Order: sequence, then C-alpha cells, then structure tokens
Amino acid sequence: MTLNLNRRTGDQGARRVCRALLCSLLFAAAPAVFSQDFGLALRQNAFFSDGEKSYGAVEYTGTAVPWFIAPLGEQWDLYVSGGISAFLSDEKWKPLPELYRTEVIFNPNPGFRLRAGRVPFAGSLSYTMTGLFDGVSVQLAPGGGRLLAGIFYTGLLYKKAAYIVMNPEDRADYNDKDVYFASRRLAAGITWEQTGIFETPGDLSASGICQFDLNGGGALVHSQYLEAQFSMPLGMSVNAGLGAALELVERTEKSPYAAFAASAEFRWMLPGALQDMLSASGHFSSGAWNDRAGVFVPLTSQAMGKILRPDFPGIALVEAAYTARLHRSVSADLSGAYYFRTDDTTYSDPGVNILSVSPLLGAEVYGGFNWTPFSDIVLGFGGGAFFPRTGKVFRDDADIKYRVTLEAVISF
Repeated sequence: MTLNLNRRTGDQGARRVCRALLCSLLFAAAPAVFSQDFGLALRQNAFFSDGEKSYGAVEYTGTAVPWFIAPLGEQWDLYVSGGISAFLSDEKWKPLPELYRTEVIFNPNPGFRLRAGRVPFAGSLSYTMTGLFDGVSVQLAPGGGRLLAGIFYTGLLYKKAAYIVMNPEDRADYNDKDVYFASRRLAAGITWEQTGIFETPGDLSASGICQFDLNGGGALVHSQYLEAQFSMPLGMSVNAGLGAALELVERTEKSPYAAFAASAEFRWMLPGALQDMLSASGHFSSGAWNDRAGVFVPLTSQAMGKILRPDFPGIALVEAAYTARLHRSVSADLSGAYYFRTDDTTYSDPGVNILSVSPLLGAEVYGGFNWTPFSDIVLGFGGGAFFPRTGKVFRDDADIKYRVTLEAVISF
C-alpha cells in the first residue's frame, strides 16, 4: 500500500502517518508508563460566532491528550504527548490525530539542557515565532542568564496548530481541507534572557530568528528577524514593558524590503484586599507602504484581540483590561480594544468597503469568567462583540460581529 502524501490530496495519508507515529511512540514507551508519571487531559471547546470566520457559526472540539514522562538513565528523560480530536463543524464530525510535545531531554547539569523531538521554542516577542517545532534545541545558563538556541523543520506540523501563513500559497494550503501539514520551512533561532540588566531590576530578552522557504515554486519567502523586549517594575505594584522587532523579507523575483513591529504594556496591581489588576497594551505592525518598507510577516501567525481576531500583519491595536480574582476559585476579566489598519490592502473581510482608505477598523468589548473548583478542573466562559460602525473601514450595513466561547479542561 502506498500512502499519498501530496499536500493537497494527502489528507488521509497524513492522518495515517500521524496515527502510526503516535501509536509507535506509545507502544515503545509502554513499559515505562505504569512505573512513571503519566496522565490524561480532556479538553472541550465550543465556539459560537457570527459565521463569517472559517470556523463557521458553531464549532465544537473535543480532545483527549494522554501524556507521560519517564527517565532514560540518570541524565536522560523521555516526554511523550499526543491526542485525537473530534470536530463538529457544518454538522459533520471530523477526527484529527496530532502529535504534541514529544521529546528526549538530556540534562547533565542545571546549566545545560539538550532537547530533541517536537519541542517548544519562542522568540522574545510571541507574535514572531512561538509554539512546538520539530528539531533540536539547547539551553545554557551563562552568567545567571538563559541562552536558548534551536534549529527546526515545520513541514510535519499540523497546519492549524502551527499557523504558518507567509504568502498566498501558504494561505491556500491553510484553507484547503485536503491539506494536513504546515508550510515547509527551515527555521533557526537564538534567544538570550537576562534578569537585573544594567544593575536595575529590569529584565531583557533579545532574539535572532531566520526562516527559509522549502516549498518550491515561484513565490518563495525568506525572512530574518531581530527583536528585543525589556520589562521594568515601577514600584511594588506597577510593571511596564516595551518590545520591538525588525524584519528583512526576501521574495523570489522581487526586491527585499524591511518591516517592523512594536509593542508596549503597562500593568498595575490595584491596592486593597481584592486581587485585581488594570492593564493597557498596544501593538503595531508595519503595512505595505512602499518597495522598501512593507508588511511585517511573522513566521507563526496568531489572531490579535478576542472578537475580530485579525492576523497581525498590517494591524495595530490598543487594549485596556481589568482582571480580578473574585474568589479563590473564580476569576473574571473585562476588556476593550480598538483596531487600526496600517495599510488599506492587507486586512480582508467580507464586510469591508473596498473604497475606504481609513485606518479606523473599530472597537470591541469582551468579558469572561474562569472557575477552577479543583486544581485539575477548569471551566471557562467568555463572549463579546465587535462594532464595525465605530470605524470607517466596514460598509454601513455591516453586521455586528460576536463570539461566545465555552471551555472545559479535566486532567487526570
């Protein structure tokens, strides 16, 4: 039997490969499961929305995630996790196997750690590169800081978990139901973190990241990033942070261009018996301005905000939030955000007025609760709305966008 692994027609083959790999790992490690640490997490998620997003008006996902960790001698450890999800979308059930964090760890001393497999990695700014990647990473502790470096391949990741969309070809594969794997790219990164920088209580994190397009074809996109984040406590209850990233984008048969992104955050732990906090943040990414300054394109995309949820390229937003622990097991949050476009072409939505050149997208509000009756049970509920008429980009008849989420996690 031959498996069809074509990116557009090999969905069944991809699922078979994932199932076989997951079952092989579980079988190989079975002798250690019953004598070492293991567990199971059950995740239930339901989304209700206005229906214009890819997940439709209603979507439910149930996921079972078994995991275990076992020592392989005095200096080696094995961690394996994977799962299978059941999606209910468009009144159809769809099974999805996926391999999660799975790695061999070599830890001979507290200052050195080597990891190989499907391992976590993140740059200084979460919106450039973050998540699980297949490859090798090494962590060192020079001078009281932390140095993390790694090299990774993305082509065996599940596309919606990795969310790598850097050009129209990536977008087409991401939206194609017959494609399982993420865009094929080789990525490398190094992150340095230091506390107490410059004899202050501030913390500094700096990263260098690069990625190379291995997909073939005529629309290759390579990119390199330099980024840094600095945070500083301002007294006992206030903390501020600043971050910035510079990107060089290289495209086939087109001139390279520079792009940038920036962020700022302010947190204030309010006085009083109630454990509550006020926060304000802002995020900015460059848009398609000219041949030399263009759209900031991260390696791993992520949705910004909670209701409109645009991708980061070509977007800026400001957000204010209030979070409080109402009870030892109950917390609540309330937030409001306003979105901007940094160009008039990158952001797309069915409700956009194509003649508008305004940067003002509009405002949203969101509220949510989390209940943790026991340490291994978490229940969450949240919802909000985006109001297109608070901006000047959407058509006058554009409907209010809403999103309601229900979540439950049970760990054994």
